[in-house]
Amino acid sequence: MLQKDDLKEVIVEVLETMVGKNFLADQKPKDDAEFLTRDELCARLHITYTTLWRMEKRGEIHVHKIGRRNLYNKLEVDALISQGSSSNTNMKEV
Repeated sequence: MLQKDDLKEVIVEVLETMVGKNFLADQKPKDDAEFLTRDELCARLHITYTTLWRMEKRGEIHVHKIGRRNLYNKLEVDALISQGSSSNTNMKEV
């Protein structure tokens, strides 16, 4: 009869051979979602919904409409943040 620990070891070995040891390493963390919702974006940029709407109208940020949801590409948002921070450092003092 198999003991509890022996059974665990057998299950782990079978799963590792069936799935592969790197399966979990290849998974992206949930934090790296490709899109942000309107609420997440406003919180991240510390702006209001109205400001976000104005940025969309000016073409500063692109909205991806999926069904009734407005989603924003995380890479575009990160680029916008880095662009904004670099323009702030290049400002001349008055």
